[in-house]
Amino acid sequence: MRTIEWTEDMSVGLAQLDDDHKGLIAILNRLYDAAQGDGPEDGAAATRALQALADYTDRHFGREEAVLEAVGYGELAGHRAAHADFVEELNELAAAFDARRNPALAAELAAFLQRWLTHHILVEDMAYKPLVQGNATAREACRRFAGRPLARAERARV
Repeated sequence: MRTIEWTEDMSVGLAQLDDDHKGLIAILNRLYDAAQGDGPEDGAAATRALQALADYTDRHFGREEAVLEAVGYGELAGHRAAHADFVEELNELAAAFDARRNPALAAELAAFLQRWLTHHILVEDMAYKPLVQGNATAREACRRFAGRPLARAERARV
């Protein structure tokens, strides 16, 4: 596995969501870097990266789902379910890592997350691109969502 680089073919056509994806990639790359080492500071860095990833995905998924709801995306329920499944898997993997602090597990976790994120962006998110690209309603939904703290309990209602 190697770090992920943002490319234009990952663009969903809405700057805020693209920026969110870039942020997710940056956090995932921090996890990958931490997984390369085997010292206690590397384990702590991996734990911090996993927590940042959990917090950031929670916020991004909420924003993305709010946009998709605003534009009437017909596959929103399935997209929301994919997000929920990912959050559940991330929480389980993070708990397993915290219990063992095994560098090999951190590398395995980083590889899984990389596969999931690239597939999700390049396949599942691309399905909504025609609806959000150049769409004023989508931009407005992002603007309304921006800067708003989002608790996990609230995300279930978005």
